[in-house]
Amino acid sequence: MARPNFFIVGAPKCGTTALYQYLRAHPNVFMPSFKEPHFFSTDLISNPVIKTIEQYAELFAESTEAHLRVGEASASYLLSSVAGRDIHAFDPDARIIAMYRNPVDMVYSFHSQLLYWSEETEPDFEAAWRLQEPRRRGIAVPRTCKEPFWLQYERIGQFATHTERLLSVFPETQVKLILYDDLAASPGRVYDEVIAFLGLPHDNRSDFPRINENKRAKLTWVRNVVRKPPGRLRDAYRAIKQTAAGTAIGALKEKILELNTVRETRPPLSPAFRAELVATFRGEVAGLSRILGRDLSHWK
Repeated sequence: MARPNFFIVGAPKCGTTALYQYLRAHPNVFMPSFKEPHFFSTDLISNPVIKTIEQYAELFAESTEAHLRVGEASASYLLSSVAGRDIHAFDPDARIIAMYRNPVDMVYSFHSQLLYWSEETEPDFEAAWRLQEPRRRGIAVPRTCKEPFWLQYERIGQFATHTERLLSVFPETQVKLILYDDLAASPGRVYDEVIAFLGLPHDNRSDFPRINENKRAKLTWVRNVVRKPPGRLRDAYRAIKQTAAGTAIGALKEKILELNTVRETRPPLSPAFRAELVATFRGEVAGLSRILGRDLSHWK
């Protein structure tokens, strides 16, 4: 059975979903429809859907000899203290793709995503930012939050720290570091670079639609019921998730969520709070700039 040999490891809200969708359409690439298995983030994910190596292998069961590259995308891997090490033990020749954007913009965007997922319930980002310390101690964690580590916005934005850890495990020749700014400005060029990095023949793709725009639930109670059903319903769905009935129910859930979704632009952060965030991430931005060999002063 095929095993994954490349991984999109994060960070969240940095273009990982777009790249996953672009690569998944390549005829010589297999990526499972189940994005974000988080299998190697054992230090972060407390109740994973994919629990065993057999379940993980099953994700790639439909790959064929035509698929020269088999991969998956889990945005927790970059943040995890153990995922890089364990992926290397799983496949020391694996190719790793990591993606970044201005951490101030990333954490603000990610807060909106967590609201949409029902992992976060504090609608004001500045208030949510101030809750990080009590939430580390288990205080004020939303009842609907399955994985509280996602609420630690500052930690998620520590890109230099996470990347240094990754590069201590994998050689630079096996790691592709991408800026969201570049993907947004020239998706075709970035796609060409990734195809070359993975050693794939080009599929002449020229259409790169925008994916994973900022979303908000129209009715929070509908969002919460669909995304975070009561325990018995959740357990029942998990038991049949990989069956035909589970697929049908999943499609219905996605339809309801889509009808309950509005896409909109986030309001700007207040100048004072934005300046605070810029100061918080200044050292991490400088470190990432050194790693990439890129001037990121415009982020600061």
